[in-house]
Amino acid sequence: MDYYKFYLNNKTFITHKDFRLTKIIKLVSEAHPNKILDIGCGDGYLLKELKKQLPKSIFNGVDVYGTKVNGIILKTADITKGLPYRDKSFDCIIMGEIIEHVPDPDFVLRDVRRILNMDGILIISTPNLVSWANRIMVLLGIQPFFTETSTERNLGRYFKILGQGQKTQGHLKIFTHKSLEEILRKEGFSVLSKYGVPFFFPFPFSLVDIIFTHFISLSSGLLYLCKYDKNNQINKE
Repeated sequence: MDYYKFYLNNKTFITHKDFRLTKIIKLVSEAHPNKILDIGCGDGYLLKELKKQLPKSIFNGVDVYGTKVNGIILKTADITKGLPYRDKSFDCIIMGEIIEHVPDPDFVLRDVRRILNMDGILIISTPNLVSWANRIMVLLGIQPFFTETSTERNLGRYFKILGQGQKTQGHLKIFTHKSLEEILRKEGFSVLSKYGVPFFFPFPFSLVDIIFTHFISLSSGLLYLCKYDKNNQINKE
């Protein structure tokens, strides 16, 4: 499969400030980095919101889309083949809902580590395979959220409200809270903080979902704040 063409014709980015983006903006603002990169930046919405908080920072974004935004440096690239930046170029790298879309997450994280400054931070978010809702769905014999068996349509969900027949998003690797931490450590990052983030459930399930964000193992979404681990053996090249 040509992943570049697939994602070029299958836009999955969001253009409003939800719980997850609000948390990312808060974490980046508190770190106050000089050079920021948003991998999978879509139309640049997150970078534009960050620019309001950090007007003196330098903002960069990369995606398959040829987006142009004033005051933001955007590049078009297929990140599965490498990030088009020099070593140690950024103080903060954001990977929001990206790692589940790449066929080789080990390679991508290794490349992220390459372009991140020694004192830089990585903010990464992804769906949680073992969320509270998915545990119920598996017991009922329903295909879990975030997982896909077809490259075209969601199957095994039974009902339209659960996504049956809807267009897939190209999820290739779905992580549990533990496996996400393990691959990050494997590729040279130390996890500083872990946060749960909600999914897009309708009311009243959205209220239940928010409650479960306080239990990282059951949360629908995972958001980790990481740092370049200088002591990790992988960094001693």
